[in-house]
Amino acid sequence: MMIFRSDFFVTPGPHLLVRALGRTLGALLGTLCCLLSLPLVAVPQSDSLQHFFLEQWTTRDGLPHNTINSIVQTDDGYLWFATWEGIARYNGRSFTLFDRSASTGLPDSGIFALYAASDNTLIAGGSRGGLVRYQQNQWTPLPLAGALVRAVLQDQQQRLWIATESAGLWRQEPDGQRYRISGSSGLNYEAMYSLAEGQQGRVWVGSAEGLFLVRDNHVRHFLTADGLPAGPAFSIALNAQEQTIVATEQGVFIGDERQGFQLLHPELTMAASALLVEGDTLWIGTLSDGLFRYNPAGLEALGTDSNKPANRILALRKDNEGSLWVGTNGGLFRLRNAPFTSITTQHGLADNFVRAVLPLADGSVLAGTSRGVAQIRNQLAEPFDHPEPFLRESILSMAEDQDGQLWFGSYAYGLLTIAPDGSSRLFDRNDGLWTNEVRSILPAADGSVWIGTSRGLNRWQQGRMERLDTESGLPGNYIMALYQSSDGRIWIGTGTGVAYWQDGDIHTLNLYSQDGAEFAFGFLELPQQKFLWMATDRGLVRYDLNTGTLANIGRSAGLPFDKYFQIVADRQNNLWLTSNRGILQFSLQDALAVLNNQKSILPFEHFSEGDGMLSAQANGGSNPAAALHPDGSVWVATAGGAVFSHPERLSSFSAFIPPVVIEQIRVDGELQQPIGPLQLAAGTQRIELYYAGLGFVLPQHIQYRTRLIGFDSDWVERGQQPYAELTNLAPGNYTFEVIAAYPGGAWSEQAAALTFSIAPHLWQRPGFWLLMLALLSLALLLLFRMRLRRLELAALELKRQVAEKTAQLQLKADHLEQTNTEKSGLLEQLRLQSEAFAKQARQDPLTGLANRRVFDEVLLQEFNRAKRHQHPLCLALIDIDFFKQVNDRWSHSVGDEVLIRVGRSLQQQCRNTDTVSRWGGEEFALLLPETGLPEVLQLCERLRSQISQLDFSDIASDLRITVSIGVAECQDSTRADRLLGLADKALYQAKAKGRNQVCVSHAQNRT
Repeated sequence: MMIFRSDFFVTPGPHLLVRALGRTLGALLGTLCCLLSLPLVAVPQSDSLQHFFLEQWTTRDGLPHNTINSIVQTDDGYLWFATWEGIARYNGRSFTLFDRSASTGLPDSGIFALYAASDNTLIAGGSRGGLVRYQQNQWTPLPLAGALVRAVLQDQQQRLWIATESAGLWRQEPDGQRYRISGSSGLNYEAMYSLAEGQQGRVWVGSAEGLFLVRDNHVRHFLTADGLPAGPAFSIALNAQEQTIVATEQGVFIGDERQGFQLLHPELTMAASALLVEGDTLWIGTLSDGLFRYNPAGLEALGTDSNKPANRILALRKDNEGSLWVGTNGGLFRLRNAPFTSITTQHGLADNFVRAVLPLADGSVLAGTSRGVAQIRNQLAEPFDHPEPFLRESILSMAEDQDGQLWFGSYAYGLLTIAPDGSSRLFDRNDGLWTNEVRSILPAADGSVWIGTSRGLNRWQQGRMERLDTESGLPGNYIMALYQSSDGRIWIGTGTGVAYWQDGDIHTLNLYSQDGAEFAFGFLELPQQKFLWMATDRGLVRYDLNTGTLANIGRSAGLPFDKYFQIVADRQNNLWLTSNRGILQFSLQDALAVLNNQKSILPFEHFSEGDGMLSAQANGGSNPAAALHPDGSVWVATAGGAVFSHPERLSSFSAFIPPVVIEQIRVDGELQQPIGPLQLAAGTQRIELYYAGLGFVLPQHIQYRTRLIGFDSDWVERGQQPYAELTNLAPGNYTFEVIAAYPGGAWSEQAAALTFSIAPHLWQRPGFWLLMLALLSLALLLLFRMRLRRLELAALELKRQVAEKTAQLQLKADHLEQTNTEKSGLLEQLRLQSEAFAKQARQDPLTGLANRRVFDEVLLQEFNRAKRHQHPLCLALIDIDFFKQVNDRWSHSVGDEVLIRVGRSLQQQCRNTDTVSRWGGEEFALLLPETGLPEVLQLCERLRSQISQLDFSDIASDLRITVSIGVAECQDSTRADRLLGLADKALYQAKAKGRNQVCVSHAQNRT
């Protein structure tokens, strides 16, 4: 399923500029809805189509064909779609296909027409004149119509009207007799397109030659004199005033049989193909200009380029939840309201990757994106109105202080503050910032401003920039979150724990005690309860500000992920948690119940792409990445724009009670029709029942309850599980019932039910066990006598076998003793060989030094130890200069001897605690724990000098060897592999500078 947003922009004046944007269907890239500019009447923004969420389904999502010819919804709640490869039934989660087969009776899979009758009956027509009726899970073929069926209709007199492509119009009476509305009745044309029923038995017919009205076997043809253009009438609809609306090649017309017809709107002159009346609203599908909506507020359009396959709209249908389904030649679309609204580049953002959102008092929202700051008003974004180029860079953090100054932190350009009068000041490394990467900003109550960077914490107060880091007591230098609690403490979230600043001192918390949590991405205080909540990489952590105790809600309490970024409390006492994989919402009361051991599992709602977001990835490591707007909405920064939701509107989605159906039953793996009562065979072990709540707005959120009458005393909560498994049921009569509800909504008033019975085995029938008891008693008596006799015979045989076996065992014991002696010698040989192999696996065979495998293990151990205890650690990579020339000029044996002597020289100059290894080819690695950079540089210079003076005259008279050495220090890296990369970089610098020298690398960025 593809998801889009439909976007419209209203310009001042009497005209409406309509712009609809999306993605292409073929490559999932580009735009679906492109600019369509029409002089239309302005529509109030609260009702604008920009509030609709647009989704698409194609063959990749389960449709048998991308052309949707017709759409209906039957009384049971199913949606049905007619395609050229069969009928697709949709339950909100998946499609079920019905095509040409013995079960359907269709002569061909191509289906064009669908009709949902009032008795929950579906009538379908299509290629080769095929007509079928579907009722109570059964397909019934009807007599063929002789040509492609374009439309079917069952009128109030239960007569079936059949419009065909080339065989005219037919009417089938309730008794099954079928008559053609022929030329003698005035209908002289063969190609029929559409049908609509009016009052008093009127039936409107759209054909290739225009509009007809059939009443009491009389036919009237409406011509140009009646106001209609010559040519086909593709679709017909009737409004509440019984006016007839006609879609033609030259636009949409409205009128009646007495006063004639006129153009509905001066802008609706394009070829229209589908109509849908919804109260006082008319939806219009066109052949090449997209979708229109016309109502008393005016006219709006959802247009597309003429070269897009989705241009041609063939069918329109509103479902029971108010969603509009649109059938096109490029797939199935739906427009609906959604829990979340996305503000993206289509609304004016410079980039969809939003890192921070900051609501302002004037109702606007600042969005910090990877391409600058935008200000969002009325769901439209524009660049923040200030000339500072800084505001066009990647923004990580934002804040507003008590004086109305705005603060912006960037990824690479430092910190910017803008005063209410527009004056600005830029801070960077030259002003005392640890680094220009600013991830969090906190204007404190005392007027100071705290700045969290990737290299440490800064405090700006009274014109001074103070610097704090791990040496000041912080658990880590990578600062991601800052917060001030009501008691004045400044809370600091880092990549290695949490601390707070109070009265000039820094205090750390044992965050790791909470399921191993380390990263703290966000804070939230609920002052009325004196709790501080923390979003961490191990769930939600609560800190009691009074007692100083910590508690955790993580996976063990039912949370689906580990890592969460931001916490927001709404006005309905709900908490919202953002993550890389969507947004969670749950009640504060439930969270406290879990922490107080009153609940074991936390109930929550999980929102993702299907709920109105273009991307489920909410961003973190920047602040504020989520916030509560003054109007009560919750805003979140995501990889697909800035999204927001009004919590109070979520209840509207749960007001609808989804009907529920039982779709399948499998008995011991065999599929059966879910039509009761079912008689199941004795010995049935496993019964699987699959059901669906037919709600289409939030199908993944529908909750289920089941009850097996005859077994369960009450309803069983199934959560969102759409199936139930029943195993090892005793013989008897049962009724399986299922009800459904949206979260927080009412449950189904009418349960879907299936009755079945399981037959008993013979041994489960009355009287069987009495007979079995008598037979068993007789059998036990006979067995007892036989057993006594067999025991006597067995005792004699046992004595004989004991004597025989004793002799055999003695012989085997002697043989085993001899074998054991031989095996002991063999095992000793294997032990010696194993030790030799183990030594070879960890030692370079040429130089006798540790090989790379050993060095990698030691490097990781020493690196972690150095980081843990804050001890120095240095790494040197040593490369023999021009070694290839040694092999080429002299020989490989000379090269091998050079490697041996260089390795021996390195080994002699190093301590026992140092590790020297052959890194590869002509490279050696030297790891020096507990040694600072100055000492290492002295050692490396001594090594370089000594190697350059080695005498190789005994193997090559004029051979002189030099080495290049690259040195890196542990404190410049947070990963062992990065330390290696720094040393390698330094080695390349030594070579680039002419070789035979020592170079040291200094990291430019923390990684």
